[in-house]
Parts: sequence; structure tokens; C-alpha cells
Amino acid sequence: MPVPIAGPQPDSLVTGGVRSLEVRWIFPGRLEAAVAGWFGRFPAGVESREDTYLLDPPLRRLSVKIRGGEALEVKVYGGSPGILEVPGRARGWMEDWQKWSYLCGPLSQDRGDPACWRPVRKKRRINRFSLASGRIVARAPRGVH
Repeated sequence: MPVPIAGPQPDSLVTGGVRSLEVRWIFPGRLEAAVAGWFGRFPAGVESREDTYLLDPPLRRLSVKIRGGEALEVKVYGGSPGILEVPGRARGWMEDWQKWSYLCGPLSQDRGDPACWRPVRKKRRINRFSLASGRIVARAPRGVH
């Protein structure tokens, strides 16, 4: 039975229900000049951070991580409409995700078994696009998520 809660709720604790269609191209090391140049034509956000992923127990179609030591992020995989290919440069699966984020703090040794979690350092360049009047349009970056 739901319990009514009086007063306004702090909306800063949870961001949720963000749906995205993502394509990820993961390259070890530095990008080739041709690839970097092709992506460099579009507005982008760049960030470096460390995320900590929950590995055990394995969760099918679900991703759980601590984003940058600040937020617990839960993402549910919703399938793939197919492959996006940049001829001669990159090829990757488009993935439909639904994401919820909850403010928290970094993991500590007394917060469960650290062997279940794996830290991953990332440097990300993020290009965002939207569909406008039937055309794909590059969007100016806003806060990188």
C-alpha cells in the first residue's frame, strides 16, 4: 500500500527514466587521425572519470555502476534496432537503454565485497544527435552524462 508523503520531494536525489539510443565505438589507445577528424566535425563533450561496475552477480540486460564516485546508475537494455556504420571508419550496434541515477557516495571497503566491483578509467568524447524533421542533426553538447 502506498504511503502518502507530505511536502515537496527533493528532486536532486534521483534522475530517472532517461531513455537513449546509443552507439559506442570503443578504441584502445589514441584514435587514428582520420577517425578523430571525422568525429571532430561535430560538437562534442569530453570527460575523464572512473566508474565502478557491479560484476557479480551477473545481471542479464542490466548494468549497475557507481558513476564517478557520485551516483548509483542502473541501466536496463531494451534491445537493438540494428547496426550503425561509418563506412571505412567504425561499425557498432545501436542500443536502446533506460537509465536511472541516484545520488550516493563512493564505494568504501565496508560497503559489500569489493571483488564484486571493477573500477574502469574512461576518457570519453560524446557526440549527441537528434532527429529533426526526418533528418539527423548534431546537437551542441550540454552537461556530459
